[in-house]
Amino acid sequence: MTAHEHFLQLLKNFPDSLTLPPPTLSELGLEYLELEPGKKMVAKVPFQKRFTNPVGLYQGGMLAACIDEVFGPLSYITAEKACMTLSMNMTYLGAFKEEMGFCLIEAIVIKKTKNFIFMRADVKSPNSDHLAHAETHVKIL
Repeated sequence: MTAHEHFLQLLKNFPDSLTLPPPTLSELGLEYLELEPGKKMVAKVPFQKRFTNPVGLYQGGMLAACIDEVFGPLSYITAEKACMTLSMNMTYLGAFKEEMGFCLIEAIVIKKTKNFIFMRADVKSPNSDHLAHAETHVKIL
């Protein structure tokens, strides 16, 4: 079973009232490559021309949505219940270009408390150049 299939299997443990997986997962085209519940999740993001800015680079807001598509599932799996993003801070370090084909997002849980989860994500090109990083704070509902 791939990490992506394992993640989709884990979603079956959540209440039917949640829309899982969310429609954004297929829209963004993410594939989960690695999953360590409560610790880390890695996803592959394909470059899609429809998500580019006027100069042909992957639009920063769409990259932020991809990062959130990793933070969200990792928080749910870590908390074993629904969570809500309180903040997400992005820093862009380089451009996600078409010739790269894809980028990788690795999110880690920095700390989990009774009510909050703190996480960090790094975005890298296929040759490991840093493209962006982000931090988020989520509230466990």
